[in-house]
Amino acid sequence: MSLFENAIIEITKRKLSKALDLDNVIEMSADGLKEHRDIPYTNRSGKELLMDIFEPIVAPGTELPVIINIHGGGLIDGSKNLSTGFCRQIAKRGYLVCSLEYRLIPNVRVYEQFDDVCAGMDCVGRKLVEFDVDFTRIYLVAESAGAYLATYVAAMKKSKALQDAIGYEPTRMSIKAMGLISGMFYTTRKDDLGRFLSRSFYGKDARSIAMAQYTNPEHPEIIYNIPPCYLITSKADMLERYTLDFAGELGNKGVEHFLRHMGSDPKLIHAYPVLRPDLTESERVIDEIIGWFRQHENALGH
Repeated sequence: MSLFENAIIEITKRKLSKALDLDNVIEMSADGLKEHRDIPYTNRSGKELLMDIFEPIVAPGTELPVIINIHGGGLIDGSKNLSTGFCRQIAKRGYLVCSLEYRLIPNVRVYEQFDDVCAGMDCVGRKLVEFDVDFTRIYLVAESAGAYLATYVAAMKKSKALQDAIGYEPTRMSIKAMGLISGMFYTTRKDDLGRFLSRSFYGKDARSIAMAQYTNPEHPEIIYNIPPCYLITSKADMLERYTLDFAGELGNKGVEHFLRHMGSDPKLIHAYPVLRPDLTESERVIDEIIGWFRQHENALGH
């Protein structure tokens, strides 16, 4: 990448950290949980990554449903540690929660990030044999850039055209439904994100040419190939318009989804259920996501 691209990435990281107060993310108590932190696994390229697993303490023989978490950070920053408090809150509701990592731009492009998530999900699948889980109830939650990755990874499962454009194999895991928080769905719009970062995301080579038609998540190969989605945003969410537009297009295309807009309270910032899981409003969102997953327990896997 050029010096200019790297400079833009560093400036954006500092702005995000300040705007979202990322040095003071709330982690919450781990009471009632067993935690398995920093479990090493390798992606398909042999690079080592880490995952966390949050296991609720339940009666022996209880089969737990599974939630996989994908963190945000604009694709250029962040880690699974951003989601620790959020994952704990979900696990306390009776779910085995697996929180994944992926490599960050500028060290890779989005294609490798998709592959890291797909590989991580497959590693989770192999890891689940160590726990009492219900393999028919597996779900995805993600915030911000993680929601973008989750959307495309879910669509890859059914779209050979998208697999070919990205250049990697999809996950073998079947997902029943998704919960997408403050999604960074649009990466090539003529806004600050699209103007300054899209080239860093996609590069400028044969892969970017193949991917160009799919950078809009409203493309039929994406929007028709994702499982039922719960989407959440708020007025203080800096990417509010992204969620509203994506939900609107889901509605136009008849794709099953639910949109929750949490109003204009200024404390309900971008990705607040993850960054501030202690808030009453965050508890509400987590409960609604769980309710959405339970509503789709008997749906066909995606």
